[in-house]
Amino acid sequence: MQKLKVGDTIQVMAGAEASEKNPATKRGKVLKIDREAERVTVEGLRLVKRHMKKTPQSPEGGIVEKPGTIALANVQVVCAKCDKPTRVGIRTEGEEGKKKRFCKNCDALID
Repeated sequence: MQKLKVGDTIQVMAGAEASEKNPATKRGKVLKIDREAERVTVEGLRLVKRHMKKTPQSPEGGIVEKPGTIALANVQVVCAKCDKPTRVGIRTEGEEGKKKRFCKNCDALID
């Protein structure tokens, strides 16, 4: 079971994208996870500019902003209940013994 999944809301805790004055501004949804490189792509964060050539697939050329990657160690999942960045725990629940993720701050289920 993975502690971070596509679609989770995360907050950047360290690195170039971290904000000390208002940390809640550095939140976004996970678009893609690269487990080999230990990087995560987050919607609206770490925007990089790419110079795109005109092609038949994309008739609009020019400068395009795309989300870049952030190190997996620099982000934490935001709990929906307590609205704080948290560590994620995994435990089995129910008769079938399915694994569920939970918030280590308030003990609420994330999934």
